[in-house]
Amino acid sequence: MKKRMLLLLVTACAVLLAGCSSPNSLQIDLFHGYGEQLKLLHLNASNSEREARIRSFAQVLEESEPLEKDISLFAYYPDYRLEIEENGETTAAVVDINGDYVEFYYEDAEQPVIYRSTWSALEFNALVNQL
Repeated sequence: MKKRMLLLLVTACAVLLAGCSSPNSLQIDLFHGYGEQLKLLHLNASNSEREARIRSFAQVLEESEPLEKDISLFAYYPDYRLEIEENGETTAAVVDINGDYVEFYYEDAEQPVIYRSTWSALEFNALVNQL
C-alpha cells in the first residue's frame, strides 16, 4: 500500500511539474504601431488565465476572412504588431483597427493578403487592455 501511495504521489508531482516546465512554449508579444516597436504586452503561458488570453489573441487571427483589398490600401500607420510563438514557431501579423473592424496581414507572406477578423475592434481593445 505504501508503495502505491508513493508511486501515486511521485506521478502527481511529475504531472504538476511538467505543466510548469515550459511556460515559454506559448508566448505573445504585442507592439504599438509597426515602426516604433514599443512593446505593450509580453505574456507567456505560466498560468491558465494567461494561456487563455494568448489563445484569444490567436483566435483573432484564426477567425478571419480574406478581403479583396489591395495591400496598398492597408493603413499607412498600423496600430499593432502581434507576435505569437508556440513551440518555437512564430506567427507575426500587422494589425490595424479600422473603424469597427480588426484588419491584419501576416508579415511573412510572399503575397500579403489583408484579412478581417470576426472580432470587433471593441473586443480586441478589451483583450489588449485586460488586467
